Amino acid sequence: MNKVIFNIGKVLALGLVGVMCFTSCTEEPDGSNLFSAEQMTIAELVRADEDLTAFYRMLEKSKFDKYMGTYGEYTCFAPQNAGVSLYLDSLYNDESYLISKSKLKHNGITEDANWNNLSVMEKVELMTDSLCDDIVRFHLSGEKHLQTDLDGTGTTWTTMKIGRSIRVGTFTDGEYVGKTSLNDVAAILEGDVEAINGVLQICSSVVPRSDRTMNDQLRVEGEKDLSIFYSALEVTGLTDTLMIENKKNEDGTNKTYSLASHNDRDGNSLYYPTECMVKWTVFAETDDAMKAAGINNFNDLKQKCIEWYGNCGAWYDYINEKGITISTGDDYTNPFNVVHMFVAYHILRAGMPIDRIVYEKNSSTDASWNFCFGYEPQEYFETMLPNTLLKVWETNPKTTKNLWLNRYLTNNTLTSRIGLCAMGNGDVDHQLVFAGVPVDRSNSVETLNGYIHRIGGVLKYDQNARNALYERLRLDSSTFLYELINNGLRGATPAEVSTLNGGGDGNRVAFENTYFDNIVCYNPGTLLRFNVMGAWRAHNSDQFQGWDVYDFAIKLPHVPTGEYELRIIYPPMGRGGLMQFYIGNSSKQSDMVAVGIPFDACADPNTDATFGYEAEPDDIDETYDYGVASDQTMHVRGYMRAPASFSRGTYNTITDQLTYSDDDIYSAAKQITGSTNCRTEKGYGTMMLRRIITTQRFEQGKDYWLRIKNLVNDSNLGWSFDFVELVPLDIVNNQSMSEDWY
Repeated sequence: MNKVIFNIGKVLALGLVGVMCFTSCTEEPDGSNLFSAEQMTIAELVRADEDLTAFYRMLEKSKFDKYMGTYGEYTCFAPQNAGVSLYLDSLYNDESYLISKSKLKHNGITEDANWNNLSVMEKVELMTDSLCDDIVRFHLSGEKHLQTDLDGTGTTWTTMKIGRSIRVGTFTDGEYVGKTSLNDVAAILEGDVEAINGVLQICSSVVPRSDRTMNDQLRVEGEKDLSIFYSALEVTGLTDTLMIENKKNEDGTNKTYSLASHNDRDGNSLYYPTECMVKWTVFAETDDAMKAAGINNFNDLKQKCIEWYGNCGAWYDYINEKGITISTGDDYTNPFNVVHMFVAYHILRAGMPIDRIVYEKNSSTDASWNFCFGYEPQEYFETMLPNTLLKVWETNPKTTKNLWLNRYLTNNTLTSRIGLCAMGNGDVDHQLVFAGVPVDRSNSVETLNGYIHRIGGVLKYDQNARNALYERLRLDSSTFLYELINNGLRGATPAEVSTLNGGGDGNRVAFENTYFDNIVCYNPGTLLRFNVMGAWRAHNSDQFQGWDVYDFAIKLPHVPTGEYELRIIYPPMGRGGLMQFYIGNSSKQSDMVAVGIPFDACADPNTDATFGYEAEPDDIDETYDYGVASDQTMHVRGYMRAPASFSRGTYNTITDQLTYSDDDIYSAAKQITGSTNCRTEKGYGTMMLRRIITTQRFEQGKDYWLRIKNLVNDSNLGWSFDFVELVPLDIVNNQSMSEDWY
């Protein structure tokens, strides 16, 4: 690592000032070795560098000089004075306020006729404290990020400006060739400078970020390669939707949330968000991708939309169930005009950077990434096209990390061989029908309220998209509780959340009961909690929970019409509780119908004969069927083992794919036995199971709410809502293949 030597006398004086300022509110570094040249805080390092004085003054004006002088694990991207001066010039001379109601003249910098002759320090003094706060937060992270953490195209590092991230890469040409790039503009000139409370990265300039909404960003010169898509977006009126940044009250003010009780069971105070940001993801075809499909302008696109959506009732069940007439006319604001439908399917209600669309193995997730045996991340998100899902599949997550939309393999979640994964690999059971629409990982744009991701093919809700959903749909709660995504909590680390919590507990987040659009709490004493990414027995290493005497309902994602089996994953343990499940077509309690008998999540499968459970032996041979018979018995009784696709607890090193030999049909099973995957975990309190809640018809044109009510008056109980599975009955009852272990 780089080391910087400073005048110890000056540093001592600065350190004493820091101690005097913070003793009352934050824990201080151990003073016994604080003042050695290699044991300075970030604040001291920045203040002592004469090339960083402008940024240090911004730290002072925003009060973050104090934050960077206390214990923690931070990263500070500190721009040199020359870069700050150029950036402030760009803010001062910015004329976008002339066309945007949300922009201030000079971006809030006090006007000065002598601006061009001012020093950088004089320019900083004309900034408002709030502008300094806005810029500084974007240059700080609540986690330590080193240049050695870089792991390929599309890496992002989260910042202390909640919900915003910095895209990190390497310059391949120009003045800074070979150096680390931040948002493709700023270069790290001197990196990985160690501090007692993190690391300092000295940058050539202020790291640029868009302060435009999604709509405004799509109109700028830099996005002209999306002109055909934007022409369609503009006529639909969805541009107004893409300007929304926060949940609002009726009077137009931002909604705020307060929470009197926000402790964990040990009494630790948890972070809870007081506002709710609204963000969007737009997948946009480049003009080249459009032209490759024979689309050279808007009129060409409209004709294609008529072709694609004019008869969509053949596969889009919602249209028939609602009695909707498809419009091919010129009223593009009609939600069921073919152009409007095309555009709406490109928009998600959740704003995600490229490396957080799926649970991806990278430097941020490496410590807790728990997928086993070569499992490839697959997620499903609801789009703005009513009641439709978009599937995102990442192939080769350890290497190339290719992202595909609506990738379709035959029998994706079925197998004819014991233990074989359902990802194809040349297997005759799994033939690639549609590779999917590729997402360009190298050319994404973050805006004030979301992300624009370029795609290299035409995205549409067609028969292929419908067929791609004909499989076991494993729907992670963090993907359809989109407030978790929009407020930077899905994929957040405990260190990042601890920073938001003033240095306190960072493992969980608490929420006010009205925070989520897709949750209704009937008992006001229900406590909603989210376990952020960590060593949990959970898909994607995170999980949503209900605590206390909970009684709440969650709106399930919509699926194509059909007969489905609904399952939920849970940990059998003493704190699990006794509960009743209900299903309703609205969140009204009067609409809820109980399904099944009360469910005991405390029951021990090892001792309760009603499960039909058999623990897997440590060694298997040709006399053992690796639980196939007991799986069937459990299924009849309403249970299933957890999948083998993820591990319990900490990071699982068995990430290579299962191998299978025709000479030894148990070869794959032998690999699974002895690993920490959730299928083979045996102990009560450590195992995971799936509970079958109901088998029924789900219609794409209806809403479905799952109510979970605790029947025991015990405030120590909780319920883990990690993921649900909706599985077509034809998949469940397939006579020639079985569900894979994944």
